[in-house]
Amino acid sequence: MSRTAMFFNFTKKPFTGYWNGKPKTFNPGEKKFMPEYLARHFAKHLTNQVLIDAGKETSTSPKFPEQVPEFMEVFNKAFTCDEEDEKPAIDVEIDMANSKEPAKPVTAQKAVAAPKNRNSNKALQIVLPPADDEDEDEAKNFAGKK
Repeated sequence: MSRTAMFFNFTKKPFTGYWNGKPKTFNPGEKKFMPEYLARHFAKHLTNQVLIDAGKETSTSPKFPEQVPEFMEVFNKAFTCDEEDEKPAIDVEIDMANSKEPAKPVTAQKAVAAPKNRNSNKALQIVLPPADDEDEDEAKNFAGKK
């Protein structure tokens, strides 16, 4: 089971957090539900930004956050986790996938002649993705047998 949590940009200016090298900007007052680990990550960085802006650099990114009241006070404004709001991990993944723009359709790939390895007389191996016949079999099962 994976929990969801709410990240809240309670500040009066946009906040840009990064995950996996990609920026995500939250407008002032914006609240967003997401997987708990991601909400914690963004809340930590927003908290650090608020504390730095307030001249409290020594309270940022503590090793034991619960022992730094200044950090926890700000962090708890930005992060809310409902202990009862547990979702199966697959539901969280599906929700995240559905929040993105639709992917472009994948086109079939053509196999090309394998180039020769310079140090050998053998051709290099090319691995193509498997044919996705499984989906077609499932579609036939749903359509019913005739």
